[in-house]
Amino acid sequence: MKFMKIRVGYILIFIITSCKAQQKIAYNVLEDAATQDYEIYVMDADGKNAKNITNSKSVDWVYDSFREKIYFLSDRGECFRCLYLYEMDVEGNNVRKMSDFKLADSWLSSRKNGTEFIVKPVEAKDGKFYIIDLQGEILEKVKVDLAYANDPTFSPDGKRIVFRGSDKISPSELGFTDALYVMDLQSNEMKKITTHPDEGAAKQWTGYLAAAPRWRTDGKISFASKRDNNYDIYLINPNGTEIESVTPLENNQVYHHWNEKGELVFEASMNNHSGYELYKRTVEGNIIQLTNDNAEQYAPVFVKSK
Repeated sequence: MKFMKIRVGYILIFIITSCKAQQKIAYNVLEDAATQDYEIYVMDADGKNAKNITNSKSVDWVYDSFREKIYFLSDRGECFRCLYLYEMDVEGNNVRKMSDFKLADSWLSSRKNGTEFIVKPVEAKDGKFYIIDLQGEILEKVKVDLAYANDPTFSPDGKRIVFRGSDKISPSELGFTDALYVMDLQSNEMKKITTHPDEGAAKQWTGYLAAAPRWRTDGKISFASKRDNNYDIYLINPNGTEIESVTPLENNQVYHHWNEKGELVFEASMNNHSGYELYKRTVEGNIIQLTNDNAEQYAPVFVKSK
């Protein structure tokens, strides 16, 4: 009987280990610049077995994931750049439209095990951001006392957001400078956490001073910033202290995503390449190139497969 119990336990451990979800990477590819056809691809975490999972001949752009679900904005069946929120699985199946109102081209994220999302509507009423459920119902309107607010993402515990904001209404307005702000969703207390040498210079905006914010599981915030005519990805504490670069590379790195282990996947234009390729930074800080072709690849996101 002891032998049988040991064997059964071993088999159960083997089954659980074998069924463990594999990690993949979803990302965006510019298939046709003339028609602005962006497709979503998925590949293995080592850069192999890439495949197109949308094939929609429209603007499809992945922004977030939860387990095997991918959340993306698309103008399929709509006017050009009239974007709505969709979900699908990692194979590109079970596509479902989630919002019945148009969304801005903006970062988004989820909380509460992928049941609630914070989004940026094109025509926000009584709030800059909406918190919605899986059916697209508006649960809460988040008010922000700034002329411009975009790219909201939830903290790991879902109690705060970080977003990109400015006291100017548009990047076309002279003196527009964007910065990151952290807001407590219960108290509505807001704090500006980034600064930039170009702030207050009354210059014409030429690129992100703080963009594409992401939360790491340890509570730190990463973002891209253009300094010395080059984009790098930085880490900062939610109170604005201890800023550090995490991509000490040549050329530009902007859109990126973390997994639970602390690995970073990001786009970069390196080695005098005019386009963007995808790279991964390991927990140890090693840089691994994942793609190397003529396609334009952007905004990678870790996602799990069954």
